[in-house]
Amino acid sequence: MIRAAVLGADVSKSRSPAIHRAAFRALGVRGTYEAMSVDPAGFDALVATLRAKGFRYLNVTIPHKHAADALADARGPEVRAAGAANTLLFEPAARGRRARIRAENTDGAGLLAALADLGVLPRGARIVMVGAGGAAAGALEALTRRGATVALLARRPAVARTVRAKLPARQRARVRVRDLDELGEALAGASALISAVPAAAWDAAARRPLRVLGRETAVLEMAYGGLTPLGAEVRIRTSRYADGLGMLVHQAARAVELALGEAPPLPPLFRAARRG
Repeated sequence: MIRAAVLGADVSKSRSPAIHRAAFRALGVRGTYEAMSVDPAGFDALVATLRAKGFRYLNVTIPHKHAADALADARGPEVRAAGAANTLLFEPAARGRRARIRAENTDGAGLLAALADLGVLPRGARIVMVGAGGAAAGALEALTRRGATVALLARRPAVARTVRAKLPARQRARVRVRDLDELGEALAGASALISAVPAAAWDAAARRPLRVLGRETAVLEMAYGGLTPLGAEVRIRTSRYADGLGMLVHQAARAVELALGEAPPLPPLFRAARRG
């Protein structure tokens, strides 16, 4: 019996339970998956409680990805490079090794797959990313590791520079931190725009530079759940737009594979995600 959950500040409307339950069914595994909202002050204690109750793995979303990294005894390479984790695996004790928490970040794998669905491959691509939180960190690591160059824009450039500084030197050289006011300039000739900020961040002033968006520029928004302000703006300018549902499905499939040792088939996960 597999027990798992997603933890975030507000996951009351998360599609993750439907997606992961669909994965369990597709793999013929008995399991439960819950959504648990928790504030930062209670995050560490809740993780400890769920571990003690025998949960197999946890998915982690805003704003806990850096805290999840801090709890780990072992880290996958994506976590070591990004400094943020979206999956915690509870590994039992083995011969010569104590029980441990292993942190992984499947955001990058999910993002690369979602970009591929839009026809964008990272090698040689020029990417504009808005946002410098935990999700952006995982995406940035994956993009630069696969050969993309990235303009990283944030309201607080100092935070973006901190995210960039955690990358290996070779990948760091592929990232240029720019002020959010430079979005219009950064979009010139871009292969893709990635939004790693909440949907509400795209107010009228933030959307104004999108008037220069090229017809062939793909737009991937990590937010999902109905037509967002960004989606409404860019869908009249490019046919290559996707919200974060595809990324969520792909990163969930990778998390399940890491936890159970087998990748679930994607079609039932997409159906479950769309139904909510």
